[in-house]
Amino acid sequence: MPGREIPPAPDSPHHALALALAALLARQLGAEAEAARGLGHRRLLSETSVALGAVRLATSTDGSGPRPHVDAAAVEAYWQDVRLPSPPTEREALLVYGLIYQVHDDHRRNEVEPEQICHHVRQAGLAPILLRTAAPLTPAELLTARYARSHGHPAWRYCLVPMDDAQLVRAVHTDRAATAEHVEAALTLAAALPGTPEAVMSQLRARLRRTG
Repeated sequence: MPGREIPPAPDSPHHALALALAALLARQLGAEAEAARGLGHRRLLSETSVALGAVRLATSTDGSGPRPHVDAAAVEAYWQDVRLPSPPTEREALLVYGLIYQVHDDHRRNEVEPEQICHHVRQAGLAPILLRTAAPLTPAELLTARYARSHGHPAWRYCLVPMDDAQLVRAVHTDRAATAEHVEAALTLAAALPGTPEAVMSQLRARLRRTG
């Protein structure tokens, strides 16, 4: 996924939960891979593996091309091609468990089919799940979550691809209802953008002083 993920504070409950989920998921992936090698047949995927495969497929784009296709066959093919799966990140673990919880709730069942998980990713996207996990967001992600719909940027909802930094700065600059958090995020992006007019920076700083 484009952009740098901001890790949770090391002493936060969120960080502890994310670490625990990531460790659990890594153990499950390792056990499944080992079982497949030992029995000499294709890998049997748990719900968590299906969900992780769907998340990784969906986020395997920079948003410049067609949206990656996510279905049960594509997820199975993904895992067949991955002999030694990389450990899940903390964010991936939160997305996986948020996705499974949502699909279970949607179908009022404790077990669901792989295609039901993939269907949710295709139809509802990952952004609503990410935002419900309260996972830390980069400045670009924070602003994209606010402006993606009004600026016609579906790659955020489905693939977690943020909008262009310059576009986000302009969006905040013209948004009179932007909060101090949004203005601060825009200032962070603007400071790293070459050629940002000093007038824009000054206006954003002034707004932050008024709203902060």
